[in-house]
Amino acid sequence: MTDFSLIETMRWEPGTGIVRLRLHLARLKRSAGRLGFAGAEKAEARLADAITEVLAPTGPGHLPLRGGDQPGVPQLRTVDTIREASAVPISPLEGEMPGRAEGGNTTDPTAEFSPSPLRVRLTLSPSGEIAVTTAPFTPLPETTVWRVAVAAARLDSANRLLRHKTTRREIYEAARGEYPPAAADEVLLLNEKGEPCEGTITSLFLDDGSGVLKTPPISCGLLAGVLRTELICARRARVQRLTLQDLRSGRLFMGNSLRGLIRTRLI
Repeated sequence: MTDFSLIETMRWEPGTGIVRLRLHLARLKRSAGRLGFAGAEKAEARLADAITEVLAPTGPGHLPLRGGDQPGVPQLRTVDTIREASAVPISPLEGEMPGRAEGGNTTDPTAEFSPSPLRVRLTLSPSGEIAVTTAPFTPLPETTVWRVAVAAARLDSANRLLRHKTTRREIYEAARGEYPPAAADEVLLLNEKGEPCEGTITSLFLDDGSGVLKTPPISCGLLAGVLRTELICARRARVQRLTLQDLRSGRLFMGNSLRGLIRTRLI
């Protein structure tokens, strides 16, 4: 019996909807199909329902806006409205941090009254049960530089489950546990060959000065990240096996669909 669920962690933006929604749903359906999970086709409607509840106005029969209600906020009231708001699934690529259009700059004239961004987490069980949770999300400052340490724990490139985002996270938790939170913002995992693969919650990208980011192939033993997929499809990144020496000789970035690209340095 399968003892794990599939996960998608997404960002909802006022005026844009769920960023990269199409790619998140595609990955979920692909993983569900390969692992024999039911119910992935219901994920989009379940997300719409969940966000409708979060953004519903206060009053009898309504749920409050999480994180505090904002007077004068135009509320999204129906499933169809949420689907309409999510109709732009892939965010602009002009920067992936606040101040550089993370999630897309809105042209909605009511944007100044819009709700804040949300972190949206969906889980899909093997039997098709879907759960969606939300929380307020604050993007990192544009000047953020993460400190990245290298884990002693190793990924197994032959483990095909690593290509799917699941609740089975023991190896990532072990890697994170090697360093106290004050020592590192993210931890990089290598595979059994010593090849850099990914962070505990992020994909790996190297700027080697060529104008196109380099990211390891999933055959190294890593997740097919949604941000990674978008950058590859946009020809802003391409697949290439990397070494630790490569990482030390170029500019390093880590990133995921929730947070965008983050400048990092190895410690």
